[in-house]
Amino acid sequence: MKFFQSLELDQILNLAEAILWISISCVFLFRLRHTKKNRDLSITCIIAFALFGVSDFIEVYTRAWYKPISLFILKACCVLAFVTVFIIYSRRRQ
Repeated sequence: MKFFQSLELDQILNLAEAILWISISCVFLFRLRHTKKNRDLSITCIIAFALFGVSDFIEVYTRAWYKPISLFILKACCVLAFVTVFIIYSRRRQ
């Protein structure tokens, strides 16, 4: 409990954000067994949202999304995955 008392507002918001991204990943995971189309995109979303959530947990300690450089690269890869999934999904719907 002492851990939460020593957190600043930005760290609390990063924790909330991490929980949000991991929750979204869990929604994709639970819906996966009912997914026939775009299963590959769903699996990509599960991984990308989970990793993005993990990156926010790391950010609680580093207090910067760009430090260390490996955190920046992880976040950039996740964003790239989100954009790629969106583009592929949009093209498949047409």
